[in-house]
Amino acid sequence: MTKRKQPQPITRITFHGIQIKSLECFRAFATSVADIEERCGVHEVEITLSDIFFCPWIDVEHCRSTPMERLLIGLVGRLDTHGGTR
Repeated sequence: MTKRKQPQPITRITFHGIQIKSLECFRAFATSVADIEERCGVHEVEITLSDIFFCPWIDVEHCRSTPMERLLIGLVGRLDTHGGTR
């Protein structure tokens, strides 16, 4: 009888009330989240953004350099102007 792998627990991270005011700030945020994921051995993560400010002048086409940036910009794209999810 072979042992079945136990599913990895999901780590949930919520960011509430953050302000992304520049492309540099967004990149630092994405790098920090990726660093947490790597250093803490997180295998599966569920990220929630709520009540955030994302500067409308940031060109989102420049926010896709890394997998984490692509993931986060996808989450930001689902937010309305008041920070709630659509």
